[in-house]
Amino acid sequence: MKRIFFLTLILTILMALPEFSAAQRMQKDKDVVPGYSEWNHGIYFWKSKDGAFWGRFDTRVFINGAYFFENKNKMSNGTHLRKGRLALKVNLWTDWYTEWDIDMAEGVVEAKDMFLEYHGFENAYIKFGHFKVPFGLNILTSSRYIPFPERAYNALAFKLGRRLGIEYGRWGDTWNLRTDVYGQTFDTKKNKRKDETGGGFAARFATAPVQTKTTILHAGISGVWTKPDDQTNVVSFDSEPETKIGDTEILDTDYIRNVKYTTRLGLEGAAVYRNFHLQGEFNLVNVKRMTGFKDATFSAGYVYLLWDITGERRTWDKKQGEFHQLLPKDNKKGAWELGLRFSNLNLSDTKAGILGGRANNYTLGVNWYPNPNMVFQVNYTYVMTSPNATGNGFVGNDRFSYLQFLTKFFF
Repeated sequence: MKRIFFLTLILTILMALPEFSAAQRMQKDKDVVPGYSEWNHGIYFWKSKDGAFWGRFDTRVFINGAYFFENKNKMSNGTHLRKGRLALKVNLWTDWYTEWDIDMAEGVVEAKDMFLEYHGFENAYIKFGHFKVPFGLNILTSSRYIPFPERAYNALAFKLGRRLGIEYGRWGDTWNLRTDVYGQTFDTKKNKRKDETGGGFAARFATAPVQTKTTILHAGISGVWTKPDDQTNVVSFDSEPETKIGDTEILDTDYIRNVKYTTRLGLEGAAVYRNFHLQGEFNLVNVKRMTGFKDATFSAGYVYLLWDITGERRTWDKKQGEFHQLLPKDNKKGAWELGLRFSNLNLSDTKAGILGGRANNYTLGVNWYPNPNMVFQVNYTYVMTSPNATGNGFVGNDRFSYLQFLTKFFF
């Protein structure tokens, strides 16, 4: 009797297993969200049908080269990998967004955007992690979108890079506000001997009160307060001549010691009319030093004019307070663009005894956008430096020029 009972029990369990497995599959299927994929302006997205999840890669390869027309200073002609980026951008559970981004240009792996963002509010977000400090239009604009091979002097000399911080952002149809409290960078070499005392706070407000089919008017202001990175109380500012080829910082303040903090002020403006784009910025940096040492002030700015010959134009992105990517009307013929830029950098303050030098650059550029995933840029730049432009062994009071190209492809 017991044998029959146990045989019946075993048989019952075996018969129930398929139903149990089916129930497991049904439960598992409830956790699987149907989805689809699509190409959107050259970017490959995968998305869930309910909109709660989506993701994309952000892969960038920038190949850069330059030839210098120079007799006084020996500059290195050549080519290099300007950017080799791989990023993964994913939206999770409707209200969460995250980025993982690294760059491997020049054989060095560098952390870029690494953050988690909550955007369950109406027209607002909070994010925590490693990202750009909100300062200036030229600095914040994606490298995929900038119309010249290299950003202007102000972005090269005064950028804060990416820092570990927490940011609150909010926007409306005609305005954008970003505020940030931040600390250190994700250094490639951890400083184990000095306290990491650096950090600060920043804010940027941008507005585009006029947005019509033919006209966009943009204005913005940024402010940043920063302590030196460690207890040595040292800061410095330098810049190449708007090309990374040769890696020569022709302007350089050298180490500025006994610094309490620095402040940065940024003013920006842009006007778009049909297929013409006029944009400019001015940055002022003040170095506040300890008692007995004179404060120092430096400045930089640029203005450029773009003519999109084939009729395209950049639109305004209210969520970023910046301009979108230029997209060709015809992805076979592409879009053509001419650009003129004047830029200036002054890293000398005679009253403070700091002579980092001054430079003016004049650039003429031609861009071809064959489709939304590729850009070919060629620039000719004429450089004028002051006698104190002696960074990295450079001999100042020089006039030289160079021809530069940048090939971008990304997806």
